[in-house]
This record gives sequence, C-alpha cells and structure tokens, in this order.
Amino acid sequence: MLDASLLRFRPSQIAAASMILSSSQLKKTSGWTETIVKFTGYTEQDLKETIDEVKSFALEINPKFISTLRYKFSKAEYMKVANHQFSFDTKEDEDKVSPSATDEKTKQK
Repeated sequence: MLDASLLRFRPSQIAAASMILSSSQLKKTSGWTETIVKFTGYTEQDLKETIDEVKSFALEINPKFISTLRYKFSKAEYMKVANHQFSFDTKEDEDKVSPSATDEKTKQK
C-alpha cells in the first residue's frame, strides 16, 4: 500500500476501484457488469468513495516517481503502456505538470 489514506478500504474495494478506473480509461466504459456485481457483491455506487480516493491518489503522486514509472513502462517489453493518455487528468492537474513531463507529451504528438 502506497498511501495510508487507502487503508480504510478493503483490498478488494481498492482492486475493484482500480479496475473501474482503468477500464473507464482504456475502454471508455466502466466495465463493471452485473456479473461482476454478482460475484463481488459491490455495485459501482458502493465503490464511489473508494474510486474517488484511488483517483485522487493517482493524481497526487510525486512527479519524480511518475517520471521513473513512465520511463520504465514506455519500453516495448511493457507494450508502451505509459504512452496512453488518461482522460481523467483535469486542466488543473495539467497546470501542475513538470516541464519534463510536458516535453514528453509534446514528443508523443
């Protein structure tokens, strides 16, 4: 666990929230089907607070750490997954981006 604020949630809730967030970014849908609700016992509404906390955590991570992860996961062996642009980034968050991250975005276009 990387952040103490997430300790109040069950690991299954964090995993579910992460799955919903990643699915919404990659497929542009929640991906949280009735079948998943049946097996987990969680509705998307039940996970709203967890989703918000995980999303907030993801957007507040130290830029230096993000830079290291971006470098690592930009490699072909990781299918260049770091080159994917996430749509939950807000304008306010873009203003906080470091110059090196901005340079990376420019190179990708």
